[in-house]
Amino acid sequence: MGWIQSALSVFEDKRELLDPSCFEDELALQVDWMPLVRGGNNFCTHRARLRQGLTGSTLTFEVTLLVTLACSGIVLSGVVMSIELLSQTSPGAMATMAMSGMSGFFFWQARRHQICFDQSNQVFIRQGRPTPLLEVHALQLLREFVQGNKNSYDSYELNLVLRDGRRLNVIDHGTLHAIRKDARILADYLGVSIWDAIDLRLPEHLQPLDPKLDLLRMNLFR
Repeated sequence: MGWIQSALSVFEDKRELLDPSCFEDELALQVDWMPLVRGGNNFCTHRARLRQGLTGSTLTFEVTLLVTLACSGIVLSGVVMSIELLSQTSPGAMATMAMSGMSGFFFWQARRHQICFDQSNQVFIRQGRPTPLLEVHALQLLREFVQGNKNSYDSYELNLVLRDGRRLNVIDHGTLHAIRKDARILADYLGVSIWDAIDLRLPEHLQPLDPKLDLLRMNLFR
């Protein structure tokens, strides 16, 4: 079975193993290092935007202009095409309306996931719920390989690590340089550290058990 192992080694993750102790923080040894949000997007959905005010500043992760224009264009063109097709009693009207609706829903979801960090009130607001900024202990950067039906890509996520070990997702998209830059901006804004594990892979003891994968290994390498 040596040739099978050699063939499969091509697909092995060659990144160095993650050792949470490298972050020199006890909490890093306790938190989960698996991706918090399954799936992701292969394009940049949100960017950090800093605004200065009279009493303080806010840092908001806003939907990008590209996403706004793309979704608005699809919705608008979908509505126009649907009206034309309905007037002609064309069966394609329902499909066009569905595409327009899906684009609108995606934009609504992206807007809903915007997070605002407010120094003047010392809170961050996520999905309408305020949380004290002092609850944020560190930032966590992770990579997830997303395999779709037509293409595969890496998606990167930025998470807040709270003092009690809970994690909250900030953004999750496929533009590496943008998410690292925004993580640095947020870390400076909050005065916390970044635990960047994007270029590292999880050791087996930090990964969840996968019975199917274990069974495949047993059958191939026994």
